[in-house]
Amino acid sequence: MEKYKQELIEQVKSHIGFIKEKIQQRLHNVTALANTSLSQISKMAPADQVVYMDLRANAQKRVVELDHLDGSPYFIKCKIITEQGQEEEYFFAKHEFSEQSIYSWVAPVAAIRFESPGQVSYKLPSGKTKTITIKQKEQYMIVDGTLLFFSLESENKPRELIYQEYFTKQKSEFALPEIVAQMEKAQDQVIRASHQGPMIISGPAGSGKTTLALHRVAYLTQAPDTAELYPPRSIVIFVQDTGTKDYFSTLLPGLGIRDVTITTFSEWAFLVLNMVGYTYVERYGDNDEEKDLYEYQKLKALRENTSSVWSRNYFTALFSHYEDYFSAQNSKLFARQKKEKKLDRFDLTILLKLYFEKYKKFEIKREYQVWVKDKLTNRTENTLISYSLVIVDEFQNYLPEQLRIFKNCLQEKTQSSVYVGDIAQQVKLGTIKNWKDIDEDVSLERNIRLSKVYRNTKNILDYIQTLGYSIEIPDGLKQGPVVTEKIIDTIPKEIAYIKECIPTYEKGSIGILAKNDAYLIDFRKEFADTKNIHVLTMVESQGVEFDIVFIVGIHKESFEVVYHYGALAEYIEERKRIQKDILYVALTRAIIELHILGREKLKHFVN
Repeated sequence: MEKYKQELIEQVKSHIGFIKEKIQQRLHNVTALANTSLSQISKMAPADQVVYMDLRANAQKRVVELDHLDGSPYFIKCKIITEQGQEEEYFFAKHEFSEQSIYSWVAPVAAIRFESPGQVSYKLPSGKTKTITIKQKEQYMIVDGTLLFFSLESENKPRELIYQEYFTKQKSEFALPEIVAQMEKAQDQVIRASHQGPMIISGPAGSGKTTLALHRVAYLTQAPDTAELYPPRSIVIFVQDTGTKDYFSTLLPGLGIRDVTITTFSEWAFLVLNMVGYTYVERYGDNDEEKDLYEYQKLKALRENTSSVWSRNYFTALFSHYEDYFSAQNSKLFARQKKEKKLDRFDLTILLKLYFEKYKKFEIKREYQVWVKDKLTNRTENTLISYSLVIVDEFQNYLPEQLRIFKNCLQEKTQSSVYVGDIAQQVKLGTIKNWKDIDEDVSLERNIRLSKVYRNTKNILDYIQTLGYSIEIPDGLKQGPVVTEKIIDTIPKEIAYIKECIPTYEKGSIGILAKNDAYLIDFRKEFADTKNIHVLTMVESQGVEFDIVFIVGIHKESFEVVYHYGALAEYIEERKRIQKDILYVALTRAIIELHILGREKLKHFVN
């Protein structure tokens, strides 16, 4: 038996080497075209220049794909019998290499990779169903050209492990493209669902909702029946902050996705409104009470005032909208905000609404290049914003009015959107409560609810439960270290404590979280050069997890909701809920170890 397995392993390794050689040959040819210089193209006839610019762009994209295939040529092989009785071998990978029967994971036939040996069927873009028989299925993990895992199953034999290399290196990050190879059938069906209309992918942190949404983008831009409808440049992904933007920007190319716009709401709004010299602020004011009351009055104006009109004098338009709702104190605060040229999400939402009410469209300046007298020249033009697909990450943190604005930018022929998040984790005032708020009617099969994959230890979940949170604690979780609470009354002492703890996590991910951004200034300076340490506010940490988490600056006042003037009871209750939800987000970011540092212990004031 061992000899038989060894022969199979050698055959696979030999085939990997053969395919890599073919890929390298193809890569050499494509690279030559990708590297065609602009000076060479400028010497061509005008009609040929446009053609060669397109050819060069496609070649540059193909170079990236072939580089990925060189390291991981395929992850599944199916030996099949066609409807005509012919025996064939299909390989499946992140990208296609058709000359060697390697198909992309988005190809219609790739759906068979989830089926067991025997008779199976799949649909073509035309709607026609093809039926084939899988005689044998082999699954691999190939990393950097090296075989790490190999299993085999057939009609008459259950799945058998042929080879698995022992993993000795700790892996602190998980590359998104690898998930393509490990995707389950149910996930694949979500990704391949009809492209038209809205889709909701919800679930708590750790459920894989963002990964699923990004694969949905990859599928729509590459699948034969949808690629023409979803060119990458017509797709936008809205994220919460620049950190998430950078993270997505590094992941998407591995799935073959380029030229998709990844942006925050504020960046997008400034671009659409052509606002230069202004900055975005999440919440304006000197303390939580002042910020809260300012937000309440702005929210009321947003929802009730229908008389103000668009003006390029932005703060004049805004004050006209707010004037009847502001207290004398908030009018002074607005005057200071105007002087500092800062805008928050309410301000930008109102300006966008007023703009759209006047012009019935949004436009954006687009730069492009044209050949003028054998020279490539930059030009700009106003282009109508019309998206084939809008992805909204952490949708629960958006005002319904913001989401309506995004809907106004969708193409009529697709009306395609994906909302990703967890409506149970709302950490901002006035955000969406119900899909009826934005007239979104989502069918049951397109409302995907993913379960939490608990990676936290039992001790962490036990601790969260003691604070009064309703939380499920599944059987079989690792116990893990006991949650540590330390009374530490200064930032330098907190930094010293963290330094004592982190040597054992040199390769793991570390999160340092605090309620307010200002509290984190010294932490950011101290750990700026340590790549595996991430310093975030509790709100910014939503959607990410770390091996070890330090929650710093804990004290009762930072979570208290006490108003001395002018707040409705319903706003006070909502703010209390938000405060508790923000803390829950922070507590659940820890996978292995949780440390809570501050002037008081949480159990003394959280219930």
